Amino acid sequence: MNNTKKENVITLIPKVIILLILSFGIKLFFSCTPYSQDPIEINYNHISVIGIDNSDRYLDYYNTTDTIYSDAVALKLTLSDTSMFYAATFSSNLMQTFSFQTARAYDIEPSYIPLNKVVDIKVKTLIDINESLKAGDDISEHILCSSRDDFDMYHNLSQGISWLDDIQSRHKSSSIILVLKTSIKNTNAQFEVKVTLDNGNELFGTTVIFTII
Repeated sequence: MNNTKKENVITLIPKVIILLILSFGIKLFFSCTPYSQDPIEINYNHISVIGIDNSDRYLDYYNTTDTIYSDAVALKLTLSDTSMFYAATFSSNLMQTFSFQTARAYDIEPSYIPLNKVVDIKVKTLIDINESLKAGDDISEHILCSSRDDFDMYHNLSQGISWLDDIQSRHKSSSIILVLKTSIKNTNAQFEVKVTLDNGNELFGTTVIFTII
């Protein structure tokens, strides 16, 4: 190796060392960044309303259905922040890329709290229920609600609103079950749910047309 090549190699070594030190420093910084235990603020911007089976002793919380028993009409109302799904994924991938992978006994699960609170829920029937409740009528006073972890208890809508406005563990969404107290005297049913937030925004969700048996 001639002197010129030796000089180039000697000149290059400090640059490589500096890059390695910078890379190590960046990874160390992100690895030492603590996970926040404070609830992450979310904004409800999406609504979903689906039918679920309420004919057994317990609400079948995860079983979506388009056929419902006339005395067991239940709807799962879900509010979510769709913008957070991408942001959370991007943030997680970024942290993994720029940090050392460590083995931990457990990870702190993030929690979420809605920035804009739910102030009102209205339920409207789009198809005649019986001789008294016709298509277009507000049937909110005929609705009770339940949570996923409270199968045996029904509550009024104000309690459901408080669940939606509370801190949500692990999920960027919140769900409650809306249960119709009145039996449906028709072969079909369809409902519209309007959720009003404290900033004036309104979210509308319309179900499929259910077959009533």
